[in-house]
Amino acid sequence: MSFDLGLFLTALLAPAMLKGAGVALILSLIVFVLSFFGCLPLALCLNSRKRGRNIAAQVYVWVFRAAPLILVLLLVWNGSPQVLPILLKVSWFTPFVAACISFTLVTVAYMAEIMKGALRAIGQGQGEAAYALGLTRFQAFRLVILPQALRIALPPLVNEFINLLKVTSLAYVISLREIMAVVNDAIAASFRFVEWYCAALVYYLAIVSIFMLVQSFVQKRLR
Repeated sequence: MSFDLGLFLTALLAPAMLKGAGVALILSLIVFVLSFFGCLPLALCLNSRKRGRNIAAQVYVWVFRAAPLILVLLLVWNGSPQVLPILLKVSWFTPFVAACISFTLVTVAYMAEIMKGALRAIGQGQGEAAYALGLTRFQAFRLVILPQALRIALPPLVNEFINLLKVTSLAYVISLREIMAVVNDAIAASFRFVEWYCAALVYYLAIVSIFMLVQSFVQKRLR
């Protein structure tokens, strides 16, 4: 059976594929923003000298870095209503929300490790100098330490976003209509694997390439 170029182009331009790509991109952006703000206090706890905070943060990172993402997705989507039956009655608990929660729980753990290393790379003298100028601990962190840490953490954070964008394809297991869900439905109807998989590949290549160019541009500006 030969490669059907017409079907490939049809798949590439299908409205459902465009919508699926939009869902994957929006999901990735929301999860990344939530994870960034969630990882900061976790990273501070990982660097904390207070044993209780440090151990709690290490346990969180250990659990969600070890747990397969697909398992977290299934636990949140299928398991949460079992523990909280009210979720079966509310309209807001959709596959998109469940995917947001699942991806955020896991991504926070990975981004916390990135920010932990970046914060450790900032010398203690930076904070001490900020305190000497009369800044509070929060002001010193927000105005002095965090901007420098972000310069260090930017490349791995962008890489984490790119990885996040790719793993959104797992959300099809909870019926989220992203790229791979559309592709799997189309294959089930047509039994044409190569054309639809290649169309999905083109979408991922295009989106990831754009963010790689953005990463390169930002890194050059920060030098």
